[in-house]
Amino acid sequence: MTRLEGIRKGDPLILVGCNRLRGNQPVTVSRVGRSYIYVNDTDGSEMRRKFDRETGAEVDACGSPCRLYTQVQYDERKQRQELLDGLLAAGIKIDANRRSDISTDKLRALLDVMKAD
Repeated sequence: MTRLEGIRKGDPLILVGCNRLRGNQPVTVSRVGRSYIYVNDTDGSEMRRKFDRETGAEVDACGSPCRLYTQVQYDERKQRQELLDGLLAAGIKIDANRRSDISTDKLRALLDVMKAD
Protein backbone atom coordinates (compact mmCIF):
# COMPACT_ATOMS: atom_id res chain seq x y z
CA MET A 1 0.00 0.00 0.00
CA THR A 2 1.37 3.39 -0.94
CA ARG A 3 1.61 6.19 1.57
CA LEU A 4 -0.49 8.66 -0.41
CA GLU A 5 -2.90 6.22 -1.99
CA GLY A 6 -6.08 7.63 -3.47
CA ILE A 7 -4.92 11.25 -3.64
CA ARG A 8 -6.88 13.27 -6.20
CA LYS A 9 -6.92 16.79 -7.56
CA GLY A 10 -8.36 19.17 -4.99
CA ASP A 11 -7.48 17.06 -1.92
CA PRO A 12 -6.04 19.01 1.03
CA LEU A 13 -2.57 18.01 2.25
CA ILE A 14 -0.04 19.43 4.70
CA LEU A 15 3.44 20.41 3.53
CA VAL A 16 6.07 19.82 6.22
CA GLY A 17 9.67 20.93 6.41
CA CYS A 18 9.93 23.43 3.54
CA ASN A 19 9.99 26.78 5.24
CA ARG A 20 11.05 27.09 8.84
CA LEU A 21 9.76 30.66 9.01
CA ARG A 22 6.26 29.84 7.75
CA GLY A 23 6.15 26.43 9.40
CA ASN A 24 3.97 23.63 8.13
CA GLN A 25 1.44 24.83 5.63
CA PRO A 26 -1.79 23.56 4.11
CA VAL A 27 -1.71 22.92 0.36
CA THR A 28 -4.12 21.56 -2.22
CA VAL A 29 -3.36 18.95 -4.86
CA SER A 30 -3.31 20.61 -8.29
CA ARG A 31 -2.26 17.66 -10.46
CA VAL A 32 -1.56 13.97 -10.00
CA GLY A 33 0.71 12.31 -12.56
CA ARG A 34 1.97 8.74 -12.88
CA SER A 35 5.00 9.44 -10.71
CA TYR A 36 4.54 12.86 -9.14
CA ILE A 37 2.08 15.01 -7.24
CA TYR A 38 1.94 18.77 -7.73
CA VAL A 39 0.35 21.15 -5.22
CA ASN A 40 -1.04 24.68 -5.02
CA ASP A 41 0.20 27.11 -2.40
CA THR A 42 -2.26 28.87 -0.09
CA ASP A 43 -2.64 31.68 -2.63
CA GLY A 44 -3.79 29.21 -5.31
CA SER A 45 -0.66 29.26 -7.47
CA GLU A 46 1.03 25.98 -8.31
CA MET A 47 4.32 25.46 -6.49
CA ARG A 48 7.40 24.69 -8.58
CA ARG A 49 8.13 21.65 -6.46
CA LYS A 50 7.08 18.12 -7.36
CA PHE A 51 6.57 15.29 -4.90
CA ASP A 52 6.92 11.54 -5.21
CA ARG A 53 3.49 9.98 -5.51
CA GLU A 54 4.27 7.07 -3.19
CA THR A 55 6.35 8.63 -0.44
CA GLY A 56 5.24 12.27 -0.53
CA ALA A 57 8.90 13.38 -0.48
CA GLU A 58 10.02 16.31 -2.59
CA VAL A 59 11.91 15.30 -5.72
CA ASP A 60 15.13 17.10 -6.73
CA ALA A 61 15.54 18.69 -3.29
CA CYS A 62 18.91 19.78 -1.97
CA GLY A 63 19.35 18.77 1.64
CA SER A 64 16.36 17.56 3.60
CA PRO A 65 13.29 17.23 1.35
CA CYS A 66 9.86 18.60 2.14
CA ARG A 67 7.09 16.04 2.64
CA LEU A 68 3.38 15.88 2.01
CA TYR A 69 1.05 14.36 4.59
CA THR A 70 -2.67 13.83 4.78
CA GLN A 71 -4.38 15.30 7.85
CA VAL A 72 -4.60 11.83 9.45
CA GLN A 73 -0.90 11.14 8.84
CA TYR A 74 0.04 14.59 10.15
CA ASP A 75 -2.00 14.09 13.33
CA GLU A 76 -0.41 10.65 13.87
CA ARG A 77 3.06 12.12 13.37
CA LYS A 78 2.32 14.91 15.85
CA GLN A 79 0.94 12.47 18.42
CA ARG A 80 4.00 10.22 18.09
CA GLN A 81 6.28 13.20 18.68
CA GLU A 82 4.32 14.19 21.78
CA LEU A 83 4.59 10.62 23.11
CA LEU A 84 8.33 10.52 22.41
CA ASP A 85 8.75 13.88 24.17
CA GLY A 86 6.78 12.56 27.16
CA LEU A 87 8.96 9.46 27.34
CA LEU A 88 12.10 11.59 27.13
CA ALA A 89 10.82 13.75 30.00
CA ALA A 90 10.22 10.53 31.98
CA GLY A 91 13.84 9.49 31.39
CA ILE A 92 13.42 7.07 28.48
CA LYS A 93 15.25 7.91 25.28
CA ILE A 94 14.35 5.80 22.28
CA ASP A 95 17.04 5.51 19.63
CA ALA A 96 16.10 7.39 16.44
CA ASN A 97 16.87 4.31 14.33
CA ARG A 98 14.35 2.22 16.30
CA ARG A 99 11.47 4.70 16.51
CA SER A 100 9.78 3.55 13.31
CA ASP A 101 9.77 -0.06 14.59
CA ILE A 102 7.64 0.85 17.61
CA SER A 103 3.92 1.41 17.07
CA THR A 104 2.09 4.43 18.47
CA ASP A 105 0.05 2.13 20.73
CA LYS A 106 3.23 0.69 22.26
CA LEU A 107 4.61 4.17 22.85
CA ARG A 108 1.35 5.20 24.52
CA ALA A 109 1.37 2.07 26.71
CA LEU A 110 4.98 2.67 27.71
CA LEU A 111 4.21 6.25 28.68
CA ASP A 112 1.16 5.11 30.67
CA VAL A 113 3.39 2.69 32.62
CA MET A 114 5.88 5.47 33.35
CA LYS A 115 3.12 7.83 34.52
CA ALA A 116 1.66 5.15 36.80
CA ASP A 117 4.80 5.18 38.96
